[in-house]
Parts: sequence; C-alpha cells; structure tokens
Amino acid sequence: MSKRANGDGSVFFRKKRQCWCAQLSINGKPVVRYAKTKVEASKKLDILKKQRETGELVKTGKMTVSDWSTSWIDFKRSRIKPSTLARYEADIRVNIIPLLGSIRLSDVSTNDVAKLHSTLLDRGMSPNTVRHAHCVLSGMLKDAMRFDLIQRNVASLVERPTIPTKSHNILDLTEIKSLLTALFNVQDRTLIRLALTTGMRSGEILALRWKDIDMTDNILSIDHTINFPGGGKYVLGTPKTKSSRRKIKFQKKIAEHFTELRQYQDQRQELAGSEWNDLDFVFCNDFGRPLTQGGMPRKILYPALERAGVKKIRFHDLRHTSLSHMIAKGVVITDVSAIAGHANVSITMSLYAHALPDASNRATIVMEDLMSEVV
Repeated sequence: MSKRANGDGSVFFRKKRQCWCAQLSINGKPVVRYAKTKVEASKKLDILKKQRETGELVKTGKMTVSDWSTSWIDFKRSRIKPSTLARYEADIRVNIIPLLGSIRLSDVSTNDVAKLHSTLLDRGMSPNTVRHAHCVLSGMLKDAMRFDLIQRNVASLVERPTIPTKSHNILDLTEIKSLLTALFNVQDRTLIRLALTTGMRSGEILALRWKDIDMTDNILSIDHTINFPGGGKYVLGTPKTKSSRRKIKFQKKIAEHFTELRQYQDQRQELAGSEWNDLDFVFCNDFGRPLTQGGMPRKILYPALERAGVKKIRFHDLRHTSLSHMIAKGVVITDVSAIAGHANVSITMSLYAHALPDASNRATIVMEDLMSEVV
C-alpha cells in the first residue's frame, strides 16, 4: 500500500478483485474508486480529494435513485432520439421511481432489482415491459458507475424475465380479401393495402410524405419514422438501422390508390381552408396533421376488422402477414429481408422460417436421395 499522510487517502492493489484502488475517508467512512493501473488510481484519488473539498462527495453519498434519474435523463437528452427519451422517462416515472426512487444510489442491491421484477410482474406487467424497465435501470447504473458514483452495476447481475415465444397473428387470403372489401375510405384502403403489400412498419407508413413517392418510377423512399411524444407533438426521426432506410417498388394498384388519395386530399384541404396544415403527409387527418400510431388502428383497422368479421389483430400483424405470404409464395429470403428493412437475413429467418413452404419436406427429400446413392 502507498503510504500517505493522515487524511490524504491511499492507493493500493486489491488481489481479490485484481485491480488498483483509491481510498479516501469522508466523515469517518471510506470511499473507494477502482482502476486498472496505479497511475489511474492516483488520479482518481486526486479527484476524490477535490470532490471532498467542494462538498460534492458528500452530495454524491446522499444521492437517491430518483435524484440520479433526473441527472441521467438530462445527460441522455442530447444523445438519444426524442422518442427513446420519452420511453425512458415513462419507464422511470411509472415503473422505477415508485419502487426504487427513495433508495440511495450507492445502496441499490441485486435484491432490489429482483424485487422490482417480481412486483411489476405481479401487477400484471408483461415480461417485455419488465425487461425494458430493467434495461433502463441498468443503463442508469452503468453510467453512474462510469461517473464513479457507484462501484458496480448490480442490475447487470440480475437475469431479466424471459419472454414466452408467441406465434404471429397472420391473416389468410380469405381474411385479407374480407378486410380490404370492408374499407370504404380511399385513405383507409390505401394505408392498409400499402401495409399488406410492402410489409412497412406503422411508423414508416405514417411518416411518408408526398415528396417520398416517385410516381414516375413507382418507388417509395423510406427515410423517416414518426413518433408522438405527447402534447399533440410529433417527431420525425431516422430509422434505427442503415438497412431500415430503403427504397420499395410499388405496383399498379397502389399507384392508382395514391393518385386517388391525392385528389381526395386536395378536396379535404379545400374544405379545411385556412385551418389546413401544409405538412405534406400522405396519411393525415382532416386538417393535414399526421395520423398517430395509437389512434390510426383504433379508427381504421379495428372497425374494418369488425365489419369484415375477421379476428382482431395488431397493426404490426399486417407486416407479419405480408412478409409471411411473400416467403410462402417463394420470394427469395434475401429479397424479403431487404424489403422488410432487417439488419441481416438471419433476423428474417428467425422470425419467418415457419412460412417457408414445405421446407421440411424438401429437406428430407434431398437427404433421402443423397442417402440412396450411398446405400
């Protein structure tokens, strides 16, 4: 151990953790920071002493999970998309703070994290919701550790709830026909048909503007997705991955729908007069504002499904329906992956292998033929 004068702290190597430590006493209690090298530990000790002089170290010791969550959100604000930030804030406000908010940041334990999981699950939260809350908490603690506010991220030591495997809710051809015939409005028909023929995500469809549509070559450019953080506001952001930014060729029927929809929208604009918002959205309300991801299915998809006598599905199931039928009809998996905007083909295969027509039959025939040549 490096010898220092009383109150100057110490730098030493801890064999059990195989790392260097900087230790300083504050109000009679040792505060420790960990480092990979002795030089780094010495620098951390200097920082500790400065924090002790300014009183910052005392404040850190009293910081609660709730206190840190406020600072953490401010830190993340300029580093993540507004839609992601809104989801983080909601998870913290609804799921994390009510259960862990009053606990000191440095006192959070693996037991606290496990109790968070069990309490949320007991309240009827889905495993997926609990997993997301866990990820947000883990992100908070990871950054707190980076800033030397805590010694370890206890959330990383707790296993997240498993998500039961679900089969996709896919419409068959009869159900698709019934659904399309139950759509009376040109905007509704265009929107649902576009989802079924292209497999686009709802955020991509609702973000479409007329400038994204090339009516000469029948090509859609998917460069944005839309989110609604609340308060009547919307945010146009870029897709999550590079492959999600793509171009999709649309066919004659969709082209006819777009032409008809443009004429219908011109009529709506004339009726709205000065109240019309000239925002260029393809799918909009009577005043030109974009349809919302929550309101659109309630107003368009669900009533149409009920009229058609078809089982209730989520809007995202239209995407599953589209991609599954593409594969079942023999479209090459790489082409399906490209139109879906998946980061790689393995994602498409893991989600839609069930749709491969007679896959097991073809495989066993090939192997039987091969074996017959051997024996």
